[in-house]
Amino acid sequence: MIWVSWRQHRSQAIVGLGLLCALVVYGLLLGLQMRNSFSQNHLATCLAHSLGASCPNSVANFDNSFGSLVNIGFWSVLLLLPGLIGAVVGATVLGRELEMGTWRLAWSQTVPRTRWLVIQLAVVATGLVVLGAAMTLVITWYRAPMDRLTGHFVHNAYDYEGLVLTAYILFAFGLAVLFGQLLRRTIPAMLSALVPWVAVRLIVEFLLRPHFMAPLQLTHPILVHCSGGPCGGNGIVDVPPSTGHIGNLPVTGSGSVTLYQPASRFWEFQSIEAGIFVALTLLALGVAMWLLHRRAA
Repeated sequence: MIWVSWRQHRSQAIVGLGLLCALVVYGLLLGLQMRNSFSQNHLATCLAHSLGASCPNSVANFDNSFGSLVNIGFWSVLLLLPGLIGAVVGATVLGRELEMGTWRLAWSQTVPRTRWLVIQLAVVATGLVVLGAAMTLVITWYRAPMDRLTGHFVHNAYDYEGLVLTAYILFAFGLAVLFGQLLRRTIPAMLSALVPWVAVRLIVEFLLRPHFMAPLQLTHPILVHCSGGPCGGNGIVDVPPSTGHIGNLPVTGSGSVTLYQPASRFWEFQSIEAGIFVALTLLALGVAMWLLHRRAA
């Protein structure tokens, strides 16, 4: 069964490998350029001594050279990619069998259809986890110089570093498997899976994520003064930061009070959000398995 599952999904595995290779090439080219610029502008020393307050021109030059491309362009291109990967792969697990009528042969063998589905899901999900983890490693390495200015909590980094990228792929996969069972068509299943995937992602990102943990309160903000006055704005690159530590995420600020999420909570937030999407994935796959078992009955 494992060999059969591999043969059924090997074209998708080859496409995924090609996508990963393209990401590696892009990440190497731009990542090396950023590292070279970061070193030439002596930003590491400046950030260590003054959080960027003593070298605003160097920070501005680096941000002008790479900020839009890394923080906006790359993020925009990859915005729907996890959902597309999961939906394309997941829709073929049951949707293709039902659409093409091959289920009559696949499910009439000595292997029960429920076991057949479990093995299919295990093989494909493992491949998606490997792909998601590899993409995360590449993106994390590629963004490393920019992350030293922005931290990991900004949306542009948070969504692609850590655990959530793989969880996003799995959630889209689970939805596509379920819709493939319900619609019995591959393309409609892909499209139908993307709609709730986007909706849930928006709900989690903007409504739930800010409340994963209560923000800390800074009653006497540490403001580092630049030549023209206090620094720390509301942009993606906020150097020096209003909380006195690069990587903290300011939530609100009023007068002498600033509410923020400390950079040290990054992995806790990642674990909570990834857990939500994995739980939803298991729910979707559980419903798909129940429907398949009911069809058998």
